[in-house]
Amino acid sequence: PMSKLDDMILQNVKDRLLVPERLSQILEAIEERQSRKHQAVADRLRALRGEIADNKEKLTRLYRAIEEGVVELDADLKGRIQSLKNARDIAQASLDRIGEQARAHTEITPERLERFAARMRDKLETGDTQARKAYLRSVISRIEVDDEKVRIIGEKDNLAEVIAGRVTGPENVSGFV
Repeated sequence: PMSKLDDMILQNVKDRLLVPERLSQILEAIEERQSRKHQAVADRLRALRGEIADNKEKLTRLYRAIEEGVVELDADLKGRIQSLKNARDIAQASLDRIGEQARAHTEITPERLERFAARMRDKLETGDTQARKAYLRSVISRIEVDDEKVRIIGEKDNLAEVIAGRVTGPENVSGFV
């Protein structure tokens, strides 16, 4: 029966996901993933800064050559200058966007994880049926039921987004900020 399945899923989420041991495992996995992302972002920032500096240097040399009369400004040179400006502007826009995303990033700390677990437990215990289902949907991707087992499947990335307060699930679930 659906009510029995719902109760079993709620109890298992509370007993197996929202417990300190499991949450610390999740936190470790999230921290490892964040560390890899931070390194990738740092590498990308370094490459973008290099690209911007390179394009600025090329433009400076072209402008100097034009000013000194070494080359004449023709359609091809105008096209090359515009191409370098576009490449510089695109790299700068990417650099700005990465900077904005980094400022909006919320670290997931053990305290934040504990607050999330406490609030989630509370909502699963005291919320009405629709609220419980909505909160479960915010952290569970799918539930597979067969004759022998019930599998509750969730993505760590989705869970990290919810814990960080950037809910990507149903609109009727408030963030865990």
